[in-house]
Amino acid sequence: MSWKTILVPHDFSSSANHAAAIARDEAKLHGSKLLLLHAIELPYQLDADALVTDADGALRPLRDIAMNNADAHLADIAARLAKDGVTATPFVRVGSPVDEIERLVDEQKVDLIVMGTHGRTGIRHLMAGSVTEKVIRSSKVPVLAIRSPE
Repeated sequence: MSWKTILVPHDFSSSANHAAAIARDEAKLHGSKLLLLHAIELPYQLDADALVTDADGALRPLRDIAMNNADAHLADIAARLAKDGVTATPFVRVGSPVDEIERLVDEQKVDLIVMGTHGRTGIRHLMAGSVTEKVIRSSKVPVLAIRSPE
């Protein structure tokens, strides 16, 4: 099967970096475009418009700071992928990672999701949950779950 559009949800972990490398190889093999997504899930106790001090000491909305930081990280990942000959388009969204992944799949007509998994088991899995597991269960498209070699 040939993948035209591959989505890589990215949480800036080593597991997500490993998944992005696998997705890069698939994109090169199939001539696919890559989409990088980082979903910012703010705790419900925090107001996204609450003012916080940024690195320069200025007061700015928490949402803006979080989005700017995520934009910078994804731009760096996209630049590294470009050096390997793969074009990656970054998306930063505020919301539940699972919901934002599903939304982007529909909006961009994604054919494949490639995402990392931390491989937690037992109580750590129960406490943290698994975005990857939830995506696998709800996705309309194939999901390739990559466990980090670490």
